[in-house]
Amino acid sequence: MMDTRQLLLRDGTVVIDPKLLNIPPDEFLAKYGTYLNTLCLVAKSEAGTAYYQSYNAPKDQQFGEYFSSFAQIASDIGVKTYALMHCNVDYYFSRDPNFQMVRSGGFPIEGYVCPNQDRYWLYLAEIAAEISKYPVDGILLKDALFPRETACFCENCRRLFANANMIDRDFSLERLKKSSGIFSKWIEFRIDAISKMISTIIQRVHQVRKIDVLTELLFDPQTNFFEGSTHHFGQSVDRLRQISSHLLIHLLPWSETLPQTDNEIKEFIANLKPIQDLIQTNRNSLYLWGITEEKLSFAERIKTVLRSQQIFIQEREPLTLLDRRSLHLGLGV
Repeated sequence: MMDTRQLLLRDGTVVIDPKLLNIPPDEFLAKYGTYLNTLCLVAKSEAGTAYYQSYNAPKDQQFGEYFSSFAQIASDIGVKTYALMHCNVDYYFSRDPNFQMVRSGGFPIEGYVCPNQDRYWLYLAEIAAEISKYPVDGILLKDALFPRETACFCENCRRLFANANMIDRDFSLERLKKSSGIFSKWIEFRIDAISKMISTIIQRVHQVRKIDVLTELLFDPQTNFFEGSTHHFGQSVDRLRQISSHLLIHLLPWSETLPQTDNEIKEFIANLKPIQDLIQTNRNSLYLWGITEEKLSFAERIKTVLRSQQIFIQEREPLTLLDRRSLHLGLGV
């Protein structure tokens, strides 16, 4: 792992989740304040808890004031601050059977909330509105996605899709794939759910304050770059760029090694073309976790190619990495 000071000296925007980097705000700022220009603080955790006094999300029992106090202190000393909220990864809300994400075959996916729930969109939108009232310059929408093509097959998703396409609601992924026309509609159905959810959140934030809202897109060769993001995760570059003026490209969330050969690097950069084509109309930033010198150097190269605004750096991988990686790569978890 790299030293935090070195990340800041290289213009990285450090992402702080107290469950991964448990250091008091005043101590962090006393230690690194000289090097800080920007900072990103997690406001809503993967667990589904809030690091501030929320009227909607449950307050985190251990770090219930971390975001609110840190954001205020950072603002007072002139540090540009962003907030991050996890969207469909929510271990608290996913315990409700009415909102659980379900695999093809009927088994629930722990920790994930179905994106085809307009009540959940409104829930996230109100949390984002609360966050926007704090002294932050923008909000990062993380994990607004389906985790894999095998989801979601909950009763609500099957009912909505079956009614829209006049098919029997007792269908599976395998049955959908037998008809290319129906399967294409299924892919679009999922894209539509993610897009509507994000649009609902952004509109609600802008009712409170016209701050920046960054929308995540996963980009990894192991999930087939942006084509895989569309197919598996419901994250369509074309749709999301119409909703959000600032795209957040999460580089290599699941790959354990970087592109090494010239051909691998050229292929990686070639697959970034959908973002390169949007440089004149949409801003972009990069997101990394589990940072190393090699990974940061590679990201700095990509930043130059994409003319990215900044690199958000989560120094450590999430505690749920192994399960999430297996799920996103379709390895059976």
